[in-house]
Amino acid sequence: MAAHSTNRFSNQDRAIELAPGSSLDAVDTLKKIQEIINSYLASASADGRSSIPTPQLSPVPKFREDGKGKQNPEGMTGGFAEAVREDADRAGRWAARDSITSEKMVAASSPQLSINATQTTDSRHHGPQAHLAMSANRGSGAKPGNKGTDTEPTGSKMGPDGPADQVPKGSSSSNTGSAHGSEAKPTSPLNTGLSLDRIRRVVDEVSLRISQATTEDAARVVAATGAAEIADAVRPPGDTILGWFANMSVISAVRLFLCWGAFDLIPAESAGSITYADLARRINADEGLVVRVASMLTSSRVLVHHPPSETQPAPSLSHTPVSLMLLSGQPMSAMFSVMYKHINAVSTILPSYFDTYGRKEPLGPAHIPTSYLAGHPEEDYFSLLKKDEVAMKNFNLAMRITSRRVPVTGMYDMSNVLRAASEGRETVWVDVGGGDGHTVKEFLRAYPGLKAEQCVVQDLEEVVAAAQQQNEEELRGVRWVAMDFLREAPVKGALVYYLRHILRDYSDPVAVRILANVARALTDPAARVLVSEQLNPDWARAPRPPPLYAAFKDFSMLSIGGKERSLPQFAAVADAAGLVVSAVFRDDATPHAVVELALKGVGEGAAAEGRTASADRAASAV
Repeated sequence: MAAHSTNRFSNQDRAIELAPGSSLDAVDTLKKIQEIINSYLASASADGRSSIPTPQLSPVPKFREDGKGKQNPEGMTGGFAEAVREDADRAGRWAARDSITSEKMVAASSPQLSINATQTTDSRHHGPQAHLAMSANRGSGAKPGNKGTDTEPTGSKMGPDGPADQVPKGSSSSNTGSAHGSEAKPTSPLNTGLSLDRIRRVVDEVSLRISQATTEDAARVVAATGAAEIADAVRPPGDTILGWFANMSVISAVRLFLCWGAFDLIPAESAGSITYADLARRINADEGLVVRVASMLTSSRVLVHHPPSETQPAPSLSHTPVSLMLLSGQPMSAMFSVMYKHINAVSTILPSYFDTYGRKEPLGPAHIPTSYLAGHPEEDYFSLLKKDEVAMKNFNLAMRITSRRVPVTGMYDMSNVLRAASEGRETVWVDVGGGDGHTVKEFLRAYPGLKAEQCVVQDLEEVVAAAQQQNEEELRGVRWVAMDFLREAPVKGALVYYLRHILRDYSDPVAVRILANVARALTDPAARVLVSEQLNPDWARAPRPPPLYAAFKDFSMLSIGGKERSLPQFAAVADAAGLVVSAVFRDDATPHAVVELALKGVGEGAAAEGRTASADRAASAV
């Protein structure tokens, strides 16, 4: 085997000569390449010394091998490009309530996994990747400096298709040495504290679900969550940190293309594409600039790059399913604009905001990060929206995505509601802050026994006026009532007051005010307030951290003074408003739930776990 290289200063051919059947690991390969480079540079000068400064080989990262999985501060590996591609999809990842997420182990109680770049006995057949030997660092009974105990691997080595048989202690893949001598090789600690057995289970689960991922949402979520978990486990800390900035660069590139209207100029049909030159001309930009911005989008698989070919001599771009969602008028395009302000723009002023108002949760509705950013801290978020027609349009369009991501119907037991409807009750259902009526429409579709005339949609005057102008056939008969839920609840005596994604927009004091106003409208002991929102565990006491998407949703609400809540937090807010949690109905596939509230003295006095979503569907169908 020989690695060939051609001398740019002469026609002499040079090669790295290896003995038959032998191979080089990454460290030795770099050293050999450096020797050839130095030789070429020296031969290029007349006096035996190169007139070109000889570049010094960057030192190969050395990692401590004390059995504790510590790494050099930079923590970087050559796999950073993969980290960028893997991280590009992380913002869209969210919880899968099944074995993939329910079996996560606490780092403190799990054996640690490390990946050691040492040569295994069969590595010559599989190339550099086969040098990775995975070992579980138990560390039980180990004392500082006791390397004889800590550094012997007890896990598995990597074969061409994944984990192979266990490597016995003292084998050639031990941390304490290798076939090339005692020189330490780069290692990478496991970031998440998952055991080797856990990683294997996740790999098996992903393999099982991947074939179903294109047709079943649940399988897709499990496969995506598991794949991300594996990637997080093996990614070095330095790659993770730089990956954050790579993600930010993707967001910046997307925003530029949105502002320039570039996505809309790419043909949407499946075979359509546009050359870089044509796109640059149509948006009045330098082609070089367009190429650089687009490279972030093609490397993150937002767009597809097509190199020159016989049929298309100029390089071009085409859409992916992701970029098609960013076309003008698409809800996800509107959501991007909303979230860019909530997350990216607000992040620049958060330190200053908390320096000004103190390091505490914003109370709102005014003096919140978004109003501070806008230069009008005395305003609340929705007052600012009303002054910006484009922002208001984007917000309303984006909210359709929120409704589609989590279920609207199928969680709550509707038997009492349908019974009251069949008995001819005048006002059965009041949607508090119901916007354009899209949620009521979902309930009317799912439960034909509920009549439009028995439903009320309440919202701000301008929202109600806009909704009435739409004059949708499915909403004929629905009563529209203008109101401000921070001040009043004009419709009294209904059976159900439904608040979907309302309380999360506000701090606890404001949420108490909203619920107290609704509570005063309850005149029937059977009446209930239904809060339909994400229901978080108490993350500070939970055995594992929140799924990324759940944490992201809560953090994004911080910018407008809102928050996602746990059941104890809902109970505390309800109690302050004169209500009590009487039941909880959870979705079986997402963190979403319906929290049922009743007047104090009427409800059960404590939260009773609701039936699963599947049981509710069966009960409601009866």
